[in-house]
Amino acid sequence: MLASDDCTYYQEPLSVWNQSAPRVYICVVLCFPCDDRLRGDAARHIKQALERLARERPVFAGRLHANSSGRVTLRRSSLHDIPFQVVSSEDGTEHDYERLKEAGFPPATFVRSRFGISGTVGSNCESIPVSKVHAEFARGGLLLSIYLHHGLVDGGSLRIFLETFAAQTRDIPIDLPSEQAFSLTPRLRRTTARIRNESNFEKLVAKCPEYTILNDLSGPTQPRILNIGKSMSNIERTGKIFVFRNERLQQLREQVQRINGSVNLPSAYTSLAALAFAHITKARTKVEKYLSESEPSQTAMLWNSVNWRTRAFQHATGNYFGNAALPAVTRVPKSQLVAACSDDYKLAKLVPVVKSSIDAVDEAYVQRRLMMLSHAPDPRLVGVNYDPRMAEVLAFNTWRHFGADVEWNIPGVPVAKPDAIRRAHGGWNLGTALILPARTDSPKQELFVSLSVDAMELLCEDKGWMRWVDRVIG
Repeated sequence: MLASDDCTYYQEPLSVWNQSAPRVYICVVLCFPCDDRLRGDAARHIKQALERLARERPVFAGRLHANSSGRVTLRRSSLHDIPFQVVSSEDGTEHDYERLKEAGFPPATFVRSRFGISGTVGSNCESIPVSKVHAEFARGGLLLSIYLHHGLVDGGSLRIFLETFAAQTRDIPIDLPSEQAFSLTPRLRRTTARIRNESNFEKLVAKCPEYTILNDLSGPTQPRILNIGKSMSNIERTGKIFVFRNERLQQLREQVQRINGSVNLPSAYTSLAALAFAHITKARTKVEKYLSESEPSQTAMLWNSVNWRTRAFQHATGNYFGNAALPAVTRVPKSQLVAACSDDYKLAKLVPVVKSSIDAVDEAYVQRRLMMLSHAPDPRLVGVNYDPRMAEVLAFNTWRHFGADVEWNIPGVPVAKPDAIRRAHGGWNLGTALILPARTDSPKQELFVSLSVDAMELLCEDKGWMRWVDRVIG
């Protein structure tokens, strides 16, 4: 327990997984219809729910603070709150909610500078909150922005936060995991000690090829940016949501199963990931030459984010609130991907390759990464081994099951569940695809893709891709 001028607080180091997570805020926006006459009531109710949540789940109201060596600690105090404010649009005009809904809640609405809040944790006397919430009212609607620091939150923890927050709006608290401590078992501690004596950080990184060492302390787990080519800031980027109806995805899955002669139907995730990997890589490699000084790789990489909670150390994650996702990389010859865009047989053969790379994330895989991360002399040295300007790379992830089925009770809001949940950014990404949250009974899946403007234009003109797409938003 430590004392400062204004409060008494408890301080604990972040777990290894949280220590090594990106130091950025992730933001989702929940879109609700709302009676304009009850805006004040809605705002007060949200604020009161957050006050109760902060008391009952103090980790959500914690503050993050770093020392000079890049290590971050979590501070908790009964005086900490979850910051909340009602905000206006940047140009002072209000969105029309019904028009946003008719347009499918286009992604450009949620890519604005105000969503780009810095998550850098400094070593000065100031600390930053684990979470914060903004409410923006549209004509006839409420856009509820939830910011969670990635240093303590991954997609799985985002779901927990949404469920507990929504329960407070219903005044029905629920008991969900809420501790960021990750306890090592005696066996794992012995293994850690042995590796500490036998090896060093560089050798451990070499055994985890999806990671690299960053010389500029720009991590943790940020891409390795090469000192060549066109800078990201000078690349014109955009984003669109590609809507896939479940029946079309079912046809894709059945086609893959039939061609491969599989007993089991492949998952919608691996089928959609393989389809996107092939067609997006084809579009990118045709027009994106941002690293002209380097030789283009003949191997394409699909970076999947894999939640390992059910794959390793289940005994240590029962009450764990924090990061538990690792990258799993699918490597395929670029020529094979391009061929798969026009050959259903070759596309089908990609799906088990994607599945195999994901299935490789078992307890041994997770333990090897844990050993490496725990031996980093400074977490900011840990990077992921690709440059987003590489045209043959796609980062693919799913948040489909994170929060869309949660029920809320907010004055003036006539529905229990949001009409949509959108990922918000301060600017467009490059070479990323995310399956957005959707209700369990939703008849569709929405894939949010961020690319260069030129690559996006090609993708939208790709008949092999668009034959599976029901609608494009944005």
